[in-house]
Order: sequence, then structure tokens, then C-alpha cells
Amino acid sequence: MVIGPLIPIISKDLNVGLDFIGTALSLSVFGLLVTSLTTGSLIELFGFKRIIFLGTITSIFGCLGLYFSYSYTIFLIAYFLLQAGTGIIFVGTLSLVGNYYSRRKTTSLIKVVIGNALALIVSPLLVSCILIINLNWRFFYIYFLILQVILLAWVLLLKIPGKVRIKGGLKSLFNINKKISSNPKFILLCIIVFIHTAVMNTFFTWFTTYFSTINIDINISSLFLSSYGLAVLVGMLLKNKIIKYVKERRVLLFGVIVSFMTLTGAFFTGNLILKNILIFLFGMTIAGNFTITYSIGTGLFPEYINSTSGFLFASSNLGIMIFQYLGGYFSQHFSKNSVLYIDIILLFFLFMVILVLNVSKKFSGIY
Repeated sequence: MVIGPLIPIISKDLNVGLDFIGTALSLSVFGLLVTSLTTGSLIELFGFKRIIFLGTITSIFGCLGLYFSYSYTIFLIAYFLLQAGTGIIFVGTLSLVGNYYSRRKTTSLIKVVIGNALALIVSPLLVSCILIINLNWRFFYIYFLILQVILLAWVLLLKIPGKVRIKGGLKSLFNINKKISSNPKFILLCIIVFIHTAVMNTFFTWFTTYFSTINIDINISSLFLSSYGLAVLVGMLLKNKIIKYVKERRVLLFGVIVSFMTLTGAFFTGNLILKNILIFLFGMTIAGNFTITYSIGTGLFPEYINSTSGFLFASSNLGIMIFQYLGGYFSQHFSKNSVLYIDIILLFFLFMVILVLNVSKKFSGIY
């Protein structure tokens, strides 16, 4: 999470352009993509605890590497490891929830992802604090390293269910994955998370870079970004209540309509206060859409939650990988506003896809 607010500083410190940082982000997401595709199947073979343990160890090496990343190559490798480890932990955790809280799956998943929203609030605040006291950006990853070691100790002590091996081994897993990936309803949901997660990640990552174009310092724009994180948290809490009374597909449709309108308004307004109000509303309405879609997708194949989790995360990470690179490339060579252009266009396409989900009879039986 912290990498986004620090992009202008890291770019200057490593003496590389924004396009190189965008490349590093995209390659790191490739690590997420690979782990997403494999983690679900590995859970079936080795169990949750070993896989989450593996993810934590990988993240620890990533944090160490980032602390010592005085060259672009080391930064590239270390951030790749950190993202890969984070992906393993995230897929494993949500798969665990999906398997053992099926009766209240969506609300349980939202509660878990609230931790991610809290990170959106805390990490920009840490950026502002570190910059104010004039510490090097690498110290962030020492703090994260300490948290990862605590997580590792917690995983070792936690009682997590053992193996959930599918009969038939790898051949059976291949047939199951083929069945899931060829389902039209599931493909539609993969497209939704592909677009949605790309918007969420590129917006957060390039937020302070955008504000630098209107002469707002990073220590100030980080506070704005923390406010956006608070909006995401509030939005998740609200949707956790709303989905008890409103169909999930309706919540998705309303959210993407308001998200498109507010982000477009924030881009075109020159008033800083109004811009932040609209960004806050954008954060509220776009929050939780991945979790809702994930819940729907895993509900299509309740007996294969680990595999469906992998495909959904792979789809989301593919979107991040593509558009993080494009965000960096266009920010370096065209305009630092480029990411907002990209996100607004993506939100329009997301609206079209979710509209199909809501009005097409072909998908009426998805719930």
C-alpha cells in the first residue's frame, strides 16, 4: 500500500522515470498473478497453514530487500517478492473464510477486507509522518518486516484446518479448473474484478503523483489519500449493511454509476475542497465491489472455492499488471493526469459489464 504515495520520492531516489516505476509495479503484480493461479490448487494439496506460512516468509524477504534496495534492480526483485507473498496470504485467507463461513460469506469477507481498508488509511498517514521527521522511505519496510514477523509467529500458533485434498490429484484439479474457467457466468465476474481492481489500485498508487501536478506536496496529498482510505472503510461498512436488504448485483450497479460520476467530477473541478469531497464519495461507492463479486463467483462453485478464488484473484491481478504499466508509461511520457483518464474510461466499461449482469436473462440465475 505504501508504494503509491512514495512513487515520486522513490523515482527520484533510484534515479529512474515514472515509466520504470510503472514497470516495477506491473512485474510485481505478475508475481500476484502467478500466486493467484497456483495458490488455490496448492491449498488443495498442502493445506491452508503451510501455504499462508510460505506467503509470510516470502513477504519477509521482500521487506528485507526493499530496505536494502539502493538500485532499481534490487527494488524490482524485492517488490516482486513482497507482492507475491502478499498475494499468497490474501488468497489463502479469503479462501479460508469462503470455506468455513459459507452461510454469511459476503458479510464475513467484507469484515476481513476491512483490514485492507484500514491499510489505505494508515499507510498515507505513515508517509506524512516519516516525511515530516525526514526519515528515509526505506524505513517503512522495516516496520512492515516487524509486522510480518509477528504474523509469522501468529500463523505458527494458529489452529488452521489441514489438507483439503481433492480426490484424483493433479488430473482432477486440471478438470475442475477447466470446468470453472469455461463457465460464461464466471467469466463475466472475472471481467468485473479485472476492471474494478485495476481502477482501485491505479487510483491509489498514482494519487500523490496526480496531486503533484497541482502543486500539492506529498505530505499534504498523503493526508488526502488517507481520507480516501477512510471513505473506502466507510463504504465497506455501509455495504455490509445494505446487502442484507438489497440484491448484490443492484449494489454493484449503483456503486459503479456513482463512482463514475464522482471521479469524473473530481477530475474536472478546480476547487480543492470539492475535489476531495467527490474523491471521498468515489471511495465510498467503489468500496467492497471486489468482495461482493468474489462472493458471487465462489458461490457458483461452492465445492471448489479454493480454485475459484485463484481465478478471480488472477483476473484482478492481470488488470492491475496491465494498467499499472500503462499508468506509469503515460504519466511519464504524456501527462501525470493520465491515470485519471484511464480510470474514468475503465469505470464506464465496468458500468456496461455490470449492466449486462443486471438486465440479461442469461445471467439471472447467477444468484
